[in-house]
Amino acid sequence: MNPVVKLAELILRFGRVNRATYHPDGVRPESDTDHTVMLGVLACALAAKWRHLSLNVGRVAEFALVHDLAEAYAGDTQSFDITAEAKADKEAREVAAFARIAREFAAHFPWLVGTLGAYEAQKEPEARFVRYLDKVTPKLTHALNGGVAFRQMGKSAEDVWVVHQAQIDKLAAEYPEFADTVGVILGNACNESERAYIGAS
Repeated sequence: MNPVVKLAELILRFGRVNRATYHPDGVRPESDTDHTVMLGVLACALAAKWRHLSLNVGRVAEFALVHDLAEAYAGDTQSFDITAEAKADKEAREVAAFARIAREFAAHFPWLVGTLGAYEAQKEPEARFVRYLDKVTPKLTHALNGGVAFRQMGKSAEDVWVVHQAQIDKLAAEYPEFADTVGVILGNACNESERAYIGAS
């Protein structure tokens, strides 16, 4: 198959992957491409706003654009309150998916494979910024749809608060350089999603 056609096929496949989160109507699942566009626009807008972080907005955009592309082959995994076993399975599937993308596209599109690899390495500040902000976006969708996914999982408002607090603490330890920027956005997004869930219950 023509390499450009094959890459287009991969992107369309990526767009058919549904996430565990929903649109504001609480009915239509958020797709991986919905999520990628949301993350990309938010990440670039915030990186440009927070000039003191000295992030390269173009590099932020590159990482946001490809950050979940392995899910075209690995699928999405519900990661709210994920078990250790499910997390290990998710990671194994994503490693295999990245290897497949590398086999299929490295010869023709080295930028694609190189950018994915650099994102996974998490050494560049732009990659770390995107990954941290990636953890915020599900909270935004929960806030907009009243926490439909929480109800589907049978979570109480207290359950949601406990998981959010654990995530906030874990991410603050992993990304201390963004505590006063993305950390604040994360805390606010958690609060908004919790209030929306309680209000819709």
